[in-house]
Amino acid sequence: MELAFRNARVVTGEDDFIGSVLVRDGVIVQVDRGGGEVGEDFEGDVLMPGVVDLHTDSLEKHYFPRPNIDWNPVSAAVTHDGCGLSVGVTTVLNSLTLGSFNPSAARSTDNLKRLVDGLHDAQTQGMLRADHKIHWRCETTADDLRSRLEVMADHPMTSLFSLMDHTPGQRQYRNLEKHMANWQANGMSEAAALDRLAQVRERQGRNAEGNRTHVAEMARDRLIPLASHDDESLAHVDEAADLGATVAEFPVTAEAAQRARERGMVVVMGGPNLIRGGSYSGNVPAAELAEAELLDAFASDYVPRSLVECAFAMTRAPFGWSLARAAALVTAAPARAVGLSDRGEIAAGQRADLLRVRLAGGLPLVRGVWTKGVRAA
Repeated sequence: MELAFRNARVVTGEDDFIGSVLVRDGVIVQVDRGGGEVGEDFEGDVLMPGVVDLHTDSLEKHYFPRPNIDWNPVSAAVTHDGCGLSVGVTTVLNSLTLGSFNPSAARSTDNLKRLVDGLHDAQTQGMLRADHKIHWRCETTADDLRSRLEVMADHPMTSLFSLMDHTPGQRQYRNLEKHMANWQANGMSEAAALDRLAQVRERQGRNAEGNRTHVAEMARDRLIPLASHDDESLAHVDEAADLGATVAEFPVTAEAAQRARERGMVVVMGGPNLIRGGSYSGNVPAAELAEAELLDAFASDYVPRSLVECAFAMTRAPFGWSLARAAALVTAAPARAVGLSDRGEIAAGQRADLLRVRLAGGLPLVRGVWTKGVRAA
């Protein structure tokens, strides 16, 4: 099957220009400068690679639309797929938590298995148009992490493991007073909050070090990339890098991001952090890392729409990046971070995951989505 696009502002890995693109059997076969004479007329709209999202929490929201209400997992997957495509996400690493210091029914092993099996069924039956994978977020303080990993780690969609530790007083929750105040604002007495903190810290001391090593060994044995989540200090980064982590996901200080760069890790920040103007937890702003040349990629975290917005926001002040460089933050860079060499760039031989985008009121409007050369949205 063949299709062509003409009169498009084509965004390649190095440049953007008015040009044309030819696709055959789901693969880009030709990229030319000049308006072209055949194919769909883009009228000057941007033609860029499809967005690759390394971390989105959105799938659970469709499976559990309200507390204690679970939806058919295949139906939830189809809805989630369509929502992501509507904002240009063509490759999705669905982030799901294994182990927690605050367990919920939504994250029980049985429910997670139903959810990922439903996602896999939907994909194998051709019901999904984006390419879906699984990112296992491993809470290293959890008593049950290893037993959950035994059940879930070898799922055929597994594509990334990450090391997490959400113990208050460090990493994402390094502002202990603020975190304790949040607990109390949600109805917990001061005594109960202190008791809970003691329990969580005891669990961290008992589990975290051994579980980190265990997860790293499982990732290495399966040739699956490993990320470290919310690193705060040089020691956090060094520990993760020594275990084989190649991705620094959401470092919470500039010092941690700098050390991750020194250790050859890919620094990934949350898209909402940039678009909202900072971290909701009070951690280092993505804009600060960008200005310090310490930013390699974005992940959507909790707002998939943020990624296409990040690509265009980075072309404006105070950054002024070229569109090619900015687009790579949400396309080629995240793809390469997890070993996906077949997508993320408009070049001959690459998978034809493509977006048509037009700026409207200063915001990017996704007007068309193609996955493997087939119109998907």
